[in-house]
Amino acid sequence: WLRYLRYLEEKVTDNTEIIRDVYERACTIHHKKKPNLHLHWAVYEEMQGNYEKAGEILTALEKVVPNLIQVIYRRINLARRSGDVATAADLYEHYIDKAKNRVIANNMTIKYARFCWKILNDIDRAVSILKKALEKDKENPRLYLQLIDMALQRTPVDEGEVIGVIDIYLARDNAELEQRVMFAQRKIEFLEDFGSNVKSVQKATDEFQKLLKQLQEKKKKSEDNKKQEEPNLKKTKSDQKDSSGPSYNASQMSQPPASTGQYSAPNYNQSGGYSQPPAQGGYNQGYNQQPPYNQQYNQQYNQSDPNYNNYQNW
Repeated sequence: WLRYLRYLEEKVTDNTEIIRDVYERACTIHHKKKPNLHLHWAVYEEMQGNYEKAGEILTALEKVVPNLIQVIYRRINLARRSGDVATAADLYEHYIDKAKNRVIANNMTIKYARFCWKILNDIDRAVSILKKALEKDKENPRLYLQLIDMALQRTPVDEGEVIGVIDIYLARDNAELEQRVMFAQRKIEFLEDFGSNVKSVQKATDEFQKLLKQLQEKKKKSEDNKKQEEPNLKKTKSDQKDSSGPSYNASQMSQPPASTGQYSAPNYNQSGGYSQPPAQGGYNQGYNQQPPYNQQYNQQYNQSDPNYNNYQNW
């Protein structure tokens, strides 16, 4: 169907009604549950300036194949491109409230906050959206990084606002220690660049060194525990029929595997000076990239994510 439609689009002149008829037959008769075909149809109608029809196609698709992330974002962005930003905002709020997966809900929250910030030019509303999300997920570093990013975009930069966000995360004892070390490093960098008092830089450096020491101790403890869990060396008995009695072959003794730590050595400046943070990314790095525009999503909107606790990419 797609090859035929592509042929019609490229070869046939004055073909709008012909192509629409083919899409309609393909999507409403032959392939009612093929998201990729329906998404192509919606894109085609939008390219013809028929935003209403494109919206109807996406709405109908969502009823037949619910909970596909790509369909959700297509509906939101179609409304935005058509100039109906109020509907786009309503859709964001609807899907965020409906989401059962924290990772997806947080990704969508960050997109919604950026929409309010960049499209609606309402940074205070964007900050409020992120803070509301933090009430449900208090240790999520991505949400804190977005708050820091937005605070840095204000003119002039509000030192108290940025440090306040960082300090809230540093005070979270349940947050991953490696992440807290990274935030402490960022605090030093920010105060070096924008701080008004050198005492605050020194205090932040001391805080960073304290957390770094805790991380190193945790790494050492992990290595020691792993060594203790390794099986003891076992000797292999020789043939019991040997009249000379049991003997042991030292070459058959198992060798313990090399011990590895839970964490790789952190790339931090031990003296607390100004240095680059680890590979988690800069202030302005954000959500994951979307796949090609017409590539089919298979990720389910309400699917649980057992790997959430290890979710670190942003």
